[in-house]
Amino acid sequence: MAIINKPSLTENQLAERWGLSIKTLQDWRRKGTGVAYLKLGKAIRYPHEVVEKYETEHMAGGV
Repeated sequence: MAIINKPSLTENQLAERWGLSIKTLQDWRRKGTGVAYLKLGKAIRYPHEVVEKYETEHMAGGV
């Protein structure tokens, strides 16, 4: 089990970081696409490490 060093992002924080609407993140969760998340009760959290890995894996463009 990985130890999470940074606090997880909220849905609002991730939407702002990526310039997306909260609805888009909700749609991705409903469809089972997008970045992995934690559901703690009713709270949705996105671990920093998971978000950063997703960003790296989905980078577009040349070097």
